[in-house]
Amino acid sequence: MLEKQFNPEILYNRVVHFYMDKKGYSKEKANEIAQAVIQKEAQRRICKNEKCKHFSHDHIRNAETCLVAECDCHEFIK
Repeated sequence: MLEKQFNPEILYNRVVHFYMDKKGYSKEKANEIAQAVIQKEAQRRICKNEKCKHFSHDHIRNAETCLVAECDCHEFIK
């Protein structure tokens, strides 16, 4: 099973609208929070193997093998 590709634009818009509409934050503060969330989520989805550094959607989830042809990564490291 392959993980869905990370789409930062969709998440960014959802976070901004949540903080502006539901929490009443200013546009600037909501954008600041959204940027932090996007950075954290992107880092969470990057393989921590120094030789790899590909996104988790570039790995086969059950075998944990990297799908990038030139990569020697045999396990997605969180």
